[in-house]
Amino acid sequence: MRFAGGEVAVGSYEEAGVSIDAGNRAAALMRAAVESTHGPGVVPLPGGFAGLYRLSGYREPVLASTVDGVGTKVLVADELGRYTSLGADIVNHCANDVLATGARPLIFLDYVASGRLIPEVVAGIVSGAAEACRELGVALVGGETAEMPDLYGSALDVVGACLGVCERGELVTGELVRAGDAVLGLASSGLHTNGYTLARRVLADAGVGYGDTWRGLGRTVGEEYLEPHRAYVRQIEALRREVEVRGMAHVTGGGLVENLPRALGGLGARLRAGSWEEPPVFAMIRELGGIPEDEMRRVFNLGVGFCVVVGAAEAGRALKILHGTGCKAWHIGEVVENGGTVEFA
Repeated sequence: MRFAGGEVAVGSYEEAGVSIDAGNRAAALMRAAVESTHGPGVVPLPGGFAGLYRLSGYREPVLASTVDGVGTKVLVADELGRYTSLGADIVNHCANDVLATGARPLIFLDYVASGRLIPEVVAGIVSGAAEACRELGVALVGGETAEMPDLYGSALDVVGACLGVCERGELVTGELVRAGDAVLGLASSGLHTNGYTLARRVLADAGVGYGDTWRGLGRTVGEEYLEPHRAYVRQIEALRREVEVRGMAHVTGGGLVENLPRALGGLGARLRAGSWEEPPVFAMIRELGGIPEDEMRRVFNLGVGFCVVVGAAEAGRALKILHGTGCKAWHIGEVVENGGTVEFA
């Protein structure tokens, strides 16, 4: 159909750039994976406009919620054509944020937006999220898939929201932290989901490709960059059953320097540089980019993905429990009275 002036009229939503059929196909491809995360707490509501969850067994429940995205890590996945790990990234990132409050993650919702919806790509991301949810005992109760060519162009965005719950008395606020307490660091799996704008720029400027290798990595740079964000839910649950945990921090953007003080109730920390194992990917980035150590510490986790604060006398037992869960962990420093800052010795 043409107007008198010769301009082509847009006759459908698909011709304008959005495919309803592709969205429906994506939903069909991911349905089984999503439903596989549903336990007895999920209230069935076919065709509902929101996910429902039955909350029971709590005397004074407190809800904890968070929302975050995987950022420019999606550009690495796009370059390599491998997207499934992004689902685990966003589930584990959000679950760790909820965990740091003292709550247990219960439900998760995803948001995948793109300029052009490819059902298999979206289904792969959501299937990866569902697998991560099953491992953590979290219900994937809903989500949104959006196709917006005018906004995203060829880009992809992956976002998630998580809701958890605990008794009011189980909250970990940092109020119990005292000078002299031990700071324990739990091993990260690598970059997790932070610092990718710098990490990608370093490779580009140095002429290093995702298919290249680097000493110590044991795999390609691309495989290292796509390593999923590690979750700590099972490990912290095991620890809290045996030891009083006074503070917790998820080490994301800002590194130990900015995230650890948030868990210390106004106190600070003195950390022993070199007291934990740093994955070789950080040495690669440091060397290729000529990045100063202060900047590395402000951008990356440098091998510590989560911190817990326990009484000094409990440090050894706490480490034994964490090691028993299969988690590498180290006594990396102590709490000190230095006004909410982190020092490195």
